[in-house]
Amino acid sequence: MYYIKRLFFLTLLSVTFITANAQQNQQVSQINAVNNYISFANESDHGLLIIHRLLELYNQEMNKLVNLPHYRLNVFSNADFPENIFEDKSGSFYRVSPNELYAKALKESSALSPKFSSKANEIIGNMKRILDDLEKERYSIGTLVANTDLKRISNLKNVYAALDACVVKFDSYEAERKELAALIARMYSATRKNDSFYKAFVGPYNEYLQDLHQMFNLLRLENTAEAVKAGQPLLKSAKKLSKELEDVEIGKLTKPQGLVVDELKMVLRKQISNLEKFISNPTPPEEYELYGSSYYFYNIQLAGTTNKYGTGVVDRGNEWIKANGGNYIYGFERPHFYKVIRPAAIQEEEKKVAVEHAPEVDENRKVVVDKEKSISIDVEKLLIEVYDNQEFDHDTISLKFNGEWILQKQLITKEPIRIYLPLVKGQDNYLILYADNLGTIPPNTCAIRWVNEKGKYNEVVLTSDYNTSEMIVIRRK
Repeated sequence: MYYIKRLFFLTLLSVTFITANAQQNQQVSQINAVNNYISFANESDHGLLIIHRLLELYNQEMNKLVNLPHYRLNVFSNADFPENIFEDKSGSFYRVSPNELYAKALKESSALSPKFSSKANEIIGNMKRILDDLEKERYSIGTLVANTDLKRISNLKNVYAALDACVVKFDSYEAERKELAALIARMYSATRKNDSFYKAFVGPYNEYLQDLHQMFNLLRLENTAEAVKAGQPLLKSAKKLSKELEDVEIGKLTKPQGLVVDELKMVLRKQISNLEKFISNPTPPEEYELYGSSYYFYNIQLAGTTNKYGTGVVDRGNEWIKANGGNYIYGFERPHFYKVIRPAAIQEEEKKVAVEHAPEVDENRKVVVDKEKSISIDVEKLLIEVYDNQEFDHDTISLKFNGEWILQKQLITKEPIRIYLPLVKGQDNYLILYADNLGTIPPNTCAIRWVNEKGKYNEVVLTSDYNTSEMIVIRRK
């Protein structure tokens, strides 16, 4: 009887141990799966940094032409980076690219509850679509800047409109990232633990992250006065975190662990110094005066000491969690925010209303309209893509929108030219194709593709020759 009881006890103990071990493994799998989403967002921020810098460069190039102060804020060009910043097939830019992390997040989401994973997968899908679109923009705007006559006000307007559209995309990406962060906080918020690593680092780190993102939020609203006030609690939590790190016994760590802690302490000291300077005097340097102090401190001083490319606090903090077993939720870094500096002359030009009546003759050619090709859409600025959808035959075209040339003598190929058209609400807007030649296969044709309010692509093909120019009517609802 004694042996039977003992066997029963040992069996029960074994089952309890196996169950507890299985639960622990499940928890680890869930934390890893959640961290995949955060890693995708954080690594994507690094690609967005490059696009942000390129867009700033394009803006400065425009400012040269309109007598605004302009500075060489960076020396980058598209040629310096992978063909797709978020893919990086060569492996020269990332250890693991955002696109690879996106695929990993989807694959390992099965470890999470369906309620969470379905929503999280939807959000990162939206984020990836925005990233893909911004990737196209860095090339298309670069082409506009390099290959069009920017002395013409209509061409300048095209570039500024394209830059403005990128502001919307950056804002949309940040909105999706915030939704992802809120979802993770609701569903998988960090549980207070009693282990020494939580007390020594994770707890103070989470307090720091809360104050950090509040500071970012106020800076993004360009509320400098409130951001200066928010700097005080962030300064306090950053100093508390720094003090905890000073107590880490480096001699007991492995060499890689010691390096992470040293880098974390160093960049935290730098961020504390930046905060103290901002609180005492938030005036930006001369080259960022037009952008303002909030923009400068957000993008240069704070993001530059938070994100990976700056060996930032959050990047190193997440690495320190990983070096200690990775059983805690990572912190989010923060994507740069983007704004366009534009001259008053361009703003006045953009206020001009559309022409009142559809032209019947333009440039001594008859204007023809196919009503089936008309566009009705509820957007302020319509993105169109112009390209040759048939056999390449060296067609050269010009496009006139509401009486102004927006493209002139442009060779069209399979590579789309992206143009933003500012639409006047409640009025018809007119886009006319003008044939500069007939190519090798007459007549001259080009495809116009656009995206409707639901994200669906639509396309029409316009045809013109030396006698007629085809026009499409675009009405903003």
